Amino acid sequence: MDYLIEYLTKKDQTREEILKLAREIVRDCAMLIRRIHKSKEDVFKEDFKSIREKIIKLKELTQYPEFIHYLSTPEQEFVEAYTLYSIKFYNTVPKFEDFEIIKEENYILGIADTIGELRREFLEAIKEDDKEEAERYYKFMEELYDFIMSFDHYYVVDNLRRKQDIARGILERSYGDLVYFIENLKLRKALNKE
Repeated sequence: MDYLIEYLTKKDQTREEILKLAREIVRDCAMLIRRIHKSKEDVFKEDFKSIREKIIKLKELTQYPEFIHYLSTPEQEFVEAYTLYSIKFYNTVPKFEDFEIIKEENYILGIADTIGELRREFLEAIKEDDKEEAERYYKFMEELYDFIMSFDHYYVVDNLRRKQDIARGILERSYGDLVYFIENLKLRKALNKE
C-alpha cells in the first residue's frame, strides 16, 4: 500500500509540474509572437532556444503515457511562433525536420494556426500601403493552406478539420481584402496623376 501511495503522489506531483511548465511555454510563445509582430529585425534566437529547452524538459516529464496530450498545445504554439518568425525575417517556411522535438500532428496544427498570424502581418502591410509585402504574406498564407489541406486524417489528428475550416475563412477574407486594396491603390494613383 505504501508503494501505491508514493507512486500516485509522485504521479500527481509530475502532473502539476507538467501543467505549470506547459502554461509557461504557451505564455512565452504568445508573448514572443506579439514581439515578432512589432519588430522590424530578428532579435529572437535566444527566446526560441529557451522555449525549446522548456519543451525538451516537458517531454522528459511526460513519462506516463496518459500525460502525452499535455505536449500538444505548447508544441503547436512553438511551431506557430517559429513559422511566423521564419516567414517574416527569412522568407521561408520551416519544415517538419527543422523541429526535431515536435510531434508530427502538432507540427501540422501549428502550421495551420500560423495562417491567422500571417493575416496580421498582411493587414499591417495593407495599412502601410505596402503592396509587395501584402502579396508576399498572402502567398505564404496560400502555401500553408495548401499544405494543411493535403491532410484528411481527421480521426488521427484532433482539431484538424476545424483548423482547416478556420484557415479557409481567413484566406477567403484576405483575398477579398487584397483585391479591394489593389483596386483602391490603383484608383488613388490615378487620382494623384490628374
